[in-house]
Amino acid sequence: MKLLKKSISNTLLFFTFLIIIFSCNSNSQTAKTINENELFKQDELESIYGIYEFKNNDIELKIEIKNNYWSGTTKIITGTGDAYDKENIQYDNGITKGNDLYEKEGFIKIGNIDGNNLMTTIGGQKVILNKIDIYRIK
Repeated sequence: MKLLKKSISNTLLFFTFLIIIFSCNSNSQTAKTINENELFKQDELESIYGIYEFKNNDIELKIEIKNNYWSGTTKIITGTGDAYDKENIQYDNGITKGNDLYEKEGFIKIGNIDGNNLMTTIGGQKVILNKIDIYRIK
């Protein structure tokens, strides 16, 4: 039981430290970025699918959600240069259930979405990522 708790704790620590800056290389056939001038249904506006982002002087987080999965990147700003920071980007992914984000196995809730905001924690601090792109799922 202690080993399970330690494993869960390590997974949470790993996730919260690394979190999620979604790679923006998502030109897939199942999703299309919605142009501001396109008309779309209200339910598409309310969808959790899209890209969420948080940036400050210390960290850049990006999480992409589509097809009931999330993936993300965490870039810690070290002050030693962008090339070094890019080499040390951390990647993570998991699943979604409703408006909640879970680690890969689906047992540990690591965040939730309310409207255009994704709430999670990193290093014990609450972080809110804002939706920057909406997907139309075909």
